[in-house]
Amino acid sequence: MAISGGKYVTEAALGRVFTGSTAAAGTALPISTGTAVTFGLWNTSTNYNAVLLSASIGYTSGTIALGTFGLANQYCGFALATAAPLSAFTDGTPKNALLGKGNASAMRFTPSAATLTAGGTACCWFGASIESATAGLGIFTVHHDFDGKVIVPPGQLVFICGSVAQTALFSCSLTWTEVPV
Repeated sequence: MAISGGKYVTEAALGRVFTGSTAAAGTALPISTGTAVTFGLWNTSTNYNAVLLSASIGYTSGTIALGTFGLANQYCGFALATAAPLSAFTDGTPKNALLGKGNASAMRFTPSAATLTAGGTACCWFGASIESATAGLGIFTVHHDFDGKVIVPPGQLVFICGSVAQTALFSCSLTWTEVPV
């Protein structure tokens, strides 16, 4: 039975939607081929796929580099090790969209730091670009609705990136639902 109220409300009401966010101060986003992941989702579950719903990016502070935002990925398997595809991972705690209830996420989320031993690969660009290196008047925001078009299977890492490495800081959120494999 569907619940009225929005396209993701049924999954959210079932406790299957999660959002991971940076700290309010934000983070610098790497280039897609970089090894220093600063905001990403790693599917370490063998039982669930993460279906991406949306990503939001807002400028916080610092010197802006011109370019576009997107999503990069790499298969990392399930373990951290010096010679593994993923050698370090700082965990954050995603929030269940059923506020105060719902399950814990089966995924690992980093709001700040993970280290790849080889760079990622861009899998999609959001089509939103920074056109000025000077922070100006108005609101800078990027909201990308994946609408379920990107699935992160077990062992995959996805991360928000730029077409160029950013030294500016951006506050970001990534929302996904978890569905059985």
